[in-house]
Amino acid sequence: MTEILHAWAIAPAAIGTCCLAADRRRVRWPEVAASLLMIVAMLDAALTRALPAVVWAAVLVATAMSFAAVRRSRGRRTARGLDAMTLHTTVGMIAMAALQLAMTPAGDGAVSAGHVHGAGGGGFALLLCVGAIAYAVASIVMLSRAHGALDRIQYAAMGASIGVMGVAALL
Repeated sequence: MTEILHAWAIAPAAIGTCCLAADRRRVRWPEVAASLLMIVAMLDAALTRALPAVVWAAVLVATAMSFAAVRRSRGRRTARGLDAMTLHTTVGMIAMAALQLAMTPAGDGAVSAGHVHGAGGGGFALLLCVGAIAYAVASIVMLSRAHGALDRIQYAAMGASIGVMGVAALL
């Protein structure tokens, strides 16, 4: 069931990536590249498992940090910090990294929700699910404040993708 939900999370992510690439007003190539990286990580986790989840998590976190640093240094920010789309993409990559680890099947060599010691696997999965729901709610708030239709679709798609992965982490 987890693999099916993981595969279903790919569809909204792909839709969001298409919207980013189709935005002729201002194509945001770094966001498109980040989105493509997340899709490749999800496809690998759902279908081939060519790379361990811990490797994908490390790549996603490193890319998120680099992405935010590059965007901040190039002036893509508001008076309060990073612009909304950059913030949404960066936090989404961090959330996806954590969910990749949580959805790792037993015996894959990474910390999975079923193998967390101390607080228990269920607590870890529940925490990640709450985080995914918080991200989805934040996506709805950002969606309501977005001006362009493509931006709204991107927020909705990423929020849905992370939300589905959060539910899958509980199973």
